[in-house]
Amino acid sequence: MAQRQKIYKYLTVALLLTGATLLFFAQSAYWVNHTIFNQENFSHITTTALESQSSRDAIATSVVNTALENRPILQKTIGSRAISLTSGLLGSDLGSQAISAITEKTYAYATAKDREDIKINLQAVKSSLSRIISLVQGDDVQSALSQYKIPDEIVLLRSNAFPDLSGAVQLMLWIGPLLWLGAIGLLALYVYLGRDKYAKQVYVVGAAIIVVCFIGLATRPFIPPPVAAAVPSIALRPVAENITVGFLTPFQTQMYWMLGFTLVALLVFNQRFNILSLLKSFATKVGPQEKAESTSRSKTKKAKVASK
Repeated sequence: MAQRQKIYKYLTVALLLTGATLLFFAQSAYWVNHTIFNQENFSHITTTALESQSSRDAIATSVVNTALENRPILQKTIGSRAISLTSGLLGSDLGSQAISAITEKTYAYATAKDREDIKINLQAVKSSLSRIISLVQGDDVQSALSQYKIPDEIVLLRSNAFPDLSGAVQLMLWIGPLLWLGAIGLLALYVYLGRDKYAKQVYVVGAAIIVVCFIGLATRPFIPPPVAAAVPSIALRPVAENITVGFLTPFQTQMYWMLGFTLVALLVFNQRFNILSLLKSFATKVGPQEKAESTSRSKTKKAKVASK
């Protein structure tokens, strides 16, 4: 008997943990499907992150640092002003071309097996950057182009910076529905096996879902720093962090919705008997009232017939 109880205990714990794990992966699959593989959402998130002030400042800092490399005195003199002007240029129509190219490369990096380095192409804005530096320094544009090493492109992320997860990401799309069914089925089975104390089982399942929500919410403070650290240029790390935060925001929104729904469901379940009593009392009051109104209408009708 004791052995059976021990097995039963291990079984229910395994069901609960497996169901909660499947629920987390099911939410992840939904996020992958609607964020990573939805090119419209992907482009919007990436573009918004790249066009933010901190991202443009980071790109401008990297460009100016490269252009004024080995010129420490000049960098201290005109560096901050050149960075400010370059950042403004990246926010213009010329800069939007470079940002659009980064968006396409980032999408290919996340979804394709044959990945390439994510590079920021500066050829469209190179002459304008040279003009900015020449104006700040007081030189002519041709002199700026020859003196300063303004790069044609700068590397944001190497192709081998992260393991290739494209296969796993695509797999999530196919098994997403199975993950949802598995999570719901296992958690429901957990409640069913303890149906003699079902209320406690429901509360335990609710607590497990809340834990999953908090684990999902913890991705934002812990994931962006390692992703940013994989970027070779320290100046460009804020760009990678902004993009990562942008992609994690929809996942956090899913967690908040699941957390809110779970809390409301637990509150309704806790007050289920009070709600049923309220509905019964309402039905009890409405029944005699309708009967009285019906009797009154019947008497009025009979009175009218008698008067005729």
